[in-house]
Amino acid sequence: MMKRVWCLYRVSSKKQVSAENDIPMQKQVCRAFVKKQMDWEITKELSENGVSGWKLKTKDRDELTTIKEAAIHNEFDILLVYMLDRIGRREDESPYVVNFLNQHNIEVWSTVEGQRKTDTHIDKLLNYISFWQADGESQKTSQRVKDAKRQRSQLGYYQGGVIPTGYKLVETDEAHWKSKDKKMKELVIDEKEADMVKLIFSLYIDKHMGYRKIVDYLNSKGYRNQDGQIFGVSTIQRILANPVYIGRKRYKETDVGKDGGTQPYNEKLRIVSDDLFNQAEKIRITRSEKLKDQDKTGIPLAGKLMFSGLAYCKYCDAKLSGHYLYRKQKYAYRNDYYKNIVYRYRCPLNKGRLHCEHAQNIWGAKKYDAIMINQIKEVISQLDLTSFIDSSINQKEAMIKLKESNIKNLESEIRSHRNHLKKLNAEISKSLMEESDFTPKQLSTAITSIEDKIKHITDTLSTLKSEVEREKEHYSDVNFIANELKNWEIRFDHADENLKKAMLSRIIDRVSLGKNEVDITFNLALEECMQHVKC
Repeated sequence: MMKRVWCLYRVSSKKQVSAENDIPMQKQVCRAFVKKQMDWEITKELSENGVSGWKLKTKDRDELTTIKEAAIHNEFDILLVYMLDRIGRREDESPYVVNFLNQHNIEVWSTVEGQRKTDTHIDKLLNYISFWQADGESQKTSQRVKDAKRQRSQLGYYQGGVIPTGYKLVETDEAHWKSKDKKMKELVIDEKEADMVKLIFSLYIDKHMGYRKIVDYLNSKGYRNQDGQIFGVSTIQRILANPVYIGRKRYKETDVGKDGGTQPYNEKLRIVSDDLFNQAEKIRITRSEKLKDQDKTGIPLAGKLMFSGLAYCKYCDAKLSGHYLYRKQKYAYRNDYYKNIVYRYRCPLNKGRLHCEHAQNIWGAKKYDAIMINQIKEVISQLDLTSFIDSSINQKEAMIKLKESNIKNLESEIRSHRNHLKKLNAEISKSLMEESDFTPKQLSTAITSIEDKIKHITDTLSTLKSEVEREKEHYSDVNFIANELKNWEIRFDHADENLKKAMLSRIIDRVSLGKNEVDITFNLALEECMQHVKC
């Protein structure tokens, strides 16, 4: 009577299947081994493609589950594998698979190691040692792969994952470690997207826009993400928090563990300066961590107080809070009164003269806002703005190029939608003759939707073209840019309340109020510029 033989073949990864052709090799060896046995015949062959015998437990491997169920029902007599580690490499499970099969009168054979038995303690010990060695080899292999990937990451080679906005992949001359026919890839800056990344940082820092406002601005101006879709809030959040833009790409968690970390500095990946990135990081952390306590330190707030969030008490260094009261005021030209709202800065830690040494704890906003603004204007008027003018020219040139690129993208979108619309209109006659897969109602809905999209893009396109024309006129007139920067006071006086606060917060870190005195701390960049003027 012939013994029924089931063969099990396995390779650890799908890449191994295509690269090494390991499954056909295992089949060939096992079939040749069976032919040498007079009373053996193969009745079934099972294959596991891309299944790790170390990472996956027995219960998670479908073919081993099938084998165990078949053993219970006496469907075969022998399990044959190329090598025993094809059963598995887990020393805590694989020996028990062999023992289970033996208990159900199934012989376990390997073309290399021969038959495996569990009749005696020696047999069981030998099985355990064999699988223990295989387990150890798998762990060492896994560690070698991780170390190799980490080294390649340190050298700047791309190791998979989502390509950050602002970059693209290019092939290098280095041969791929897994295939000689492939080349290693690396990230390089995509100049078009890099300009967009710089704009996002500028909107966040210079304009004090939040994530949602940045998204609305970009989408309304025709900007699109890497997939050609509109931006979402999560994309902006990732961009502003990603250190790759200062040349420090993050490791993949699978390469270095859950803690992550950044790769060695790579100047070729830099898009923004450290200072710009750190400013964005400071604002982001302040907004996220202090939101629960409603602490808006350093972030201009809506309201009547011009220095809200920036003003501190000189005596205790507490952040001043907003306060107001009503005062009865007499009309100038009639014998009547009206209620006047008086806004003030107030120190929340003042306990009165008996309990603290505050020489003053309340400051009228109208008086002190005017004092601080006049001091700031005086400082600005003394600055040499030549470097700022050059920077402004470069930014305008980059902005014009970026908007012209967006115009081309939108024009391409319109052409695509019009081609689609043409096809849908051609489908209407077929639908009326019942020769189409779509009903007239479905076609009508689709046509209306596309027409709405075309109208929306056309409106955006018209706005963008007007903006480009205006900016080109401004760009050609250097005096316009110079006047725009030198007349900071005029622009400030004509700005709305929110813009004024944004303009102030960009040049000062804080103001400290005391008894009839004001101390303004300018930001580091402006302090350096002021020192240059003094020299």
